[in-house]
Amino acid sequence: MMLPEKLRKVLERTVKELAAEENVCGVGLFGSWSRGDAEISSDVDLLILDRNDFAYEFVERVERGGFLIDLDHVTRRWIRGQIPPEIDQKLYESQILYDRDWTLTNTKLLMAKSYSSPERVDIRTDAHVVESDIYLSRATSALSRNDFRSSHLFATVAFENALKVLIEITLQPLSNSRFIEKAESAAAKLGMHNLFDEYKEMTGLGTVDPTQVKDKLRLFKNVWDDVYAVANKNPQTLESAHFKVRKRLNYYLNPAFIQGVVKRASAMIEAEKTVEAAHYLGDIVLDLVENYTWLKSLVQRVKIDYTTLILTLEGLEGRDSANYRNITAILDLNDIDKTIAAKENKATRDAMLRIRRDRKLFIKNHLDSK
Repeated sequence: MMLPEKLRKVLERTVKELAAEENVCGVGLFGSWSRGDAEISSDVDLLILDRNDFAYEFVERVERGGFLIDLDHVTRRWIRGQIPPEIDQKLYESQILYDRDWTLTNTKLLMAKSYSSPERVDIRTDAHVVESDIYLSRATSALSRNDFRSSHLFATVAFENALKVLIEITLQPLSNSRFIEKAESAAAKLGMHNLFDEYKEMTGLGTVDPTQVKDKLRLFKNVWDDVYAVANKNPQTLESAHFKVRKRLNYYLNPAFIQGVVKRASAMIEAEKTVEAAHYLGDIVLDLVENYTWLKSLVQRVKIDYTTLILTLEGLEGRDSANYRNITAILDLNDIDKTIAAKENKATRDAMLRIRRDRKLFIKNHLDSK
């Protein structure tokens, strides 16, 4: 697609800087600006093919010429072997801006041929099923240990992965700021709209209003300030954290990150995309809280139990702390009890049984009609 002249010039300068780095062997533009559905509040996504070897994908945010740019690093080793399904979409959407040795270009061409094939869609959807199983197991464990709030959160993530299966089968892009739109569309196309309705009911998104979302955004700013303060007071502890935790928190606690979140969420609210904005904020806060809890446990030298995430956070922060109250308010956890959590566990398990039963048939029927 044709990019705005201002963005094109910013990308030219940014790519030139990246190409000068020895570890960078390829750069591709993906996401909304590559697909052609970007809005003025959208950030810019660059896939960075990195010569360095690391175990986890990580993202860095920079500001260039008024644009917020996410540098999404993946190690070159990943695309020289069996390509991880989580980077399929990024490769498929990529407009190659720099390629030192044709590795990124050749992999992009390969993905362009295979992305929509039943075999590749099967691989991607199977990965979402596995992820859903992991979170459903955590939800069940949290429920058995009387952490009903964690059970609710993990059941929600498990259900979202079920909806991602439908989005993948209908060959729509996964986007954290358009998840609700794509999930509803995919469910309708596959005759599974009741699954989407169950998800909205479980998460409370069906009744959210603009005032509530604006309040969530206000609380998010407070949570960000508190998390930033803890990280800023404990730089050595943050540096000693697990690679994935350290990189995620460095990304989230970059002032350019909260600038982008406020800009994007405000634009969604202004456009009356209330449900989308609520989901967008909740998704970010949950991942921030998970990584923050790991950091806080290192600071206080307390062993963390991931299956009781919210109970652990309560112990670390204190039930009456402002940060804990703000987090539980953003994530709508205050009214979750055993009955609700048990009902959500069952609903999510039933949803996954339906997805498991119909996934391959959906792939065959939907993709054969293309």
